[in-house]
Amino acid sequence: MVTLVVGAAGAFLAYAVGGLVGFASSLLFLPVLLLLGVPLPEAVALNLVLAIVTRLPSVVALRADVDVRRTAVLVAGSVPGIALGVVTTRVVPQHALEVAAGVLVLASGLYLLAAREVPADHPGVSVPATALTGACSGLMGITTSLNGIPPAVLLARSGATVRTRLADLSVFFAVGNCLTLAALAVTGSAFVLPVTATTAGWLLAGLVGNAVGLALAGRLDARRFDLLTIGLVLLSGVGALVGAAF
Repeated sequence: MVTLVVGAAGAFLAYAVGGLVGFASSLLFLPVLLLLGVPLPEAVALNLVLAIVTRLPSVVALRADVDVRRTAVLVAGSVPGIALGVVTTRVVPQHALEVAAGVLVLASGLYLLAAREVPADHPGVSVPATALTGACSGLMGITTSLNGIPPAVLLARSGATVRTRLADLSVFFAVGNCLTLAALAVTGSAFVLPVTATTAGWLLAGLVGNAVGLALAGRLDARRFDLLTIGLVLLSGVGALVGAAF
């Protein structure tokens, strides 16, 4: 019962944050799963499944706001990134990956903080930059579970509305996490987890949390949304570095 309650509370809070700003739910829920004694490979796979399912309501609710072209480029770019990530995890020590990711994410957060005002006539982001961002997301998702950071940073500088940013992130994660799961399954790194009352309870809590976060997101203006995004990016970078240190 304790495992169910603690996991459900963690899922609700993590996916409420994900619904609010469009990313970071998997990053926040992973430590909860590890604290509950779920082995890391199973925790990663379970987190991916929960993220996919909880994103689907957001995809439906925000479907009219999706930038189809940009999201398609992000997804296409993630494919070589995922493939590179599979190879990278076999040749580069995990500690080195965590340090590198932490430094990169922290630098990205500081960049957003210094350049958080997007001019009204901002030209947006180029297709090559979007594809590269997708590749970085695929690579970081396989290696460090920080796949939400690159697209969040890109969209923060795109000049897109809050709803479009949430819509693009929802579609990207719903599809991208499926690709990541497939890559893990092909390489023998994913575990098939049984459907239990406990995991079903976590999923339900995550769905409710995502709905609450998405409802609250509708009340945020662009400035507050940007500040939340910057704060989570910085927190993710610090968390990655602290995790690497210990």
